[in-house]
Amino acid sequence: MTLLTESEKERLVEGIISNRKIGITTGQWNENNEFAYDFLKGRLDPLHMYELSGFLNFVPIYGAILYLTVLAIQQNIRSLFIPAYLVGVVAFFAPILALVAAGPQ
Repeated sequence: MTLLTESEKERLVEGIISNRKIGITTGQWNENNEFAYDFLKGRLDPLHMYELSGFLNFVPIYGAILYLTVLAIQQNIRSLFIPAYLVGVVAFFAPILALVAAGPQ
C-alpha cells in the first residue's frame, strides 16, 4: 500500500465505498465483503480523510470565526472566557467526531 500515490488511494477508497453502497442496496453484501471492506478502508484511509473531506474544505473559515468569537469574548467579557473557550473547543471537534462516527455516506 505504501507504493500507491495519494490520488490512487483516494480513487480506491471512493471505489470501495461506492461498491459497498451498491452491494448493500442490492442485497449482495455479506460478512466477507464487510471484512474485506474494513481491512482495505483501514489500510487506505486510516485517518478517515474521506469522511472529513467536506469539513476540511470549510474548516479554515469555521476555525477563524470560532477563534475571533472567543478572542472577542476574552477581550470584552473576561468572566465568560473559560466557558466560551470550552464551547469553542466542542464546536470545533464535535463535527469531526460525528463525521468519523457516522462513517462514509
